[in-house]
Amino acid sequence: MLSDAEKNYLAAERLAPTRSEYLDGQVFPLPDATPEQLLIAENTALLLASQVAGRGWAVLGPGTRLHALGAGLFTYPDVALVGGKVLRLADAHRDTLLNPTLLVKVLPHPMPPHFQEIFEAYYAIPTVQHVVLITEYAARVSLGSRTEEGSLEVQGFTGLAAVLTIPDLELALPLAEIYHGVALRA
Repeated sequence: MLSDAEKNYLAAERLAPTRSEYLDGQVFPLPDATPEQLLIAENTALLLASQVAGRGWAVLGPGTRLHALGAGLFTYPDVALVGGKVLRLADAHRDTLLNPTLLVKVLPHPMPPHFQEIFEAYYAIPTVQHVVLITEYAARVSLGSRTEEGSLEVQGFTGLAAVLTIPDLELALPLAEIYHGVALRA
């Protein structure tokens, strides 16, 4: 059940020309994505789509709004991977995702202060098993994975020769392909 504040946010967000995130009653305008961020997100979505093809998974892009039930969060990951049926908020619009398995966020530079809280709220979503954070200006990627015990394990991948692997999802994402066509600064 949504609070009145959450319902008001959604009503305003659906009419707004730019996107905003909602966290615990506060609304944060999203910074405009750079061409590099958009290309990295597209490359990552294509990599994921090619690896989950025929497996009953859905790859959703940057226009997908996500709601973390019970965490007071509405946000826009750059890519969301859903294992099985895509569940959406049961309202008249059905335009808000509820059950991602993996989330990808390309980090803007500089990073807005509220992003740390957003990332922490990602793990409040029971279906989220992995979060991939990608730096836009250097070949650096972090993978946060939920362990069987429920704790968080974080791995870092650096350099274009590195390959981010997620064995339980049978995924291997070469950083060279994530960053294909991107002029790195560091």
